[in-house]
Amino acid sequence: MKIILTENKRDRLVLNWLNKEFGNLTKVVRRDKTFYIDKDRFPLFFYNQDGKNRVVYVSYYRFWTLFESIFGMNHQQIKNILKEWLEETYNLRGYTPAHWRVSNRFWLEETYNLK
Repeated sequence: MKIILTENKRDRLVLNWLNKEFGNLTKVVRRDKTFYIDKDRFPLFFYNQDGKNRVVYVSYYRFWTLFESIFGMNHQQIKNILKEWLEETYNLRGYTPAHWRVSNRFWLEETYNLK
């Protein structure tokens, strides 16, 4: 039996999963950035304190790849669901999600002491 999800049901499923897995992140302010980190102190998203660009940079590897591979979502669908989640869960209204590829863990450790 094949289960077919409507876009609305898929989005509700994704939002519920996001809240269950990442709904209680810790906010850490370091220099000019605000990070939200998991229990292992790994940053999952961040934004610049100056608020000029109103972009929140979301981990590509923890979110984008998952939504692409499991739910078959495209870039715009992922942006829309992350925007809704960030607004509802972390009160980040007016921010636009963009993917952030954390390629240099050493940079985070040394610069922001996040791990």
